[in-house]
Amino acid sequence: MTMSIEMMNEYGTHAVRVAIGEAAVLLEAQEIDAVIERLSLMRAAMRPEVPKEPSRTHQYVIEMDPCWHTEKHPLYDGGVLFMRHSGLGWTGFALPTSSLATLTEALSKHLQVLEREEADTHALMN
Repeated sequence: MTMSIEMMNEYGTHAVRVAIGEAAVLLEAQEIDAVIERLSLMRAAMRPEVPKEPSRTHQYVIEMDPCWHTEKHPLYDGGVLFMRHSGLGWTGFALPTSSLATLTEALSKHLQVLEREEADTHALMN
């Protein structure tokens, strides 16, 4: 049985047509959001689990300058980081205090490298 998924413009409204064999359905944005959320919950329960490290060979879709939001979790020692992907929506990550500290350190190192590179570029331009 073959499956196809394609973007449609049904009467000026965007929809996705999902066809499996002879059956097909048109899904609008809210329905797609619900399917993605439901599939992500199902995938989380499947084995093998999603790898703990990103693959060095996979071509990931990278969201450029995503919206993000942080807040203290009311029942958890740490914080929650929400990040928005334009196709997947908002995803929340509860990070314990130790992970927050490690993430802060890692991001600070990236900033230091970028600041050094910027300073080196300006020095070469003078």
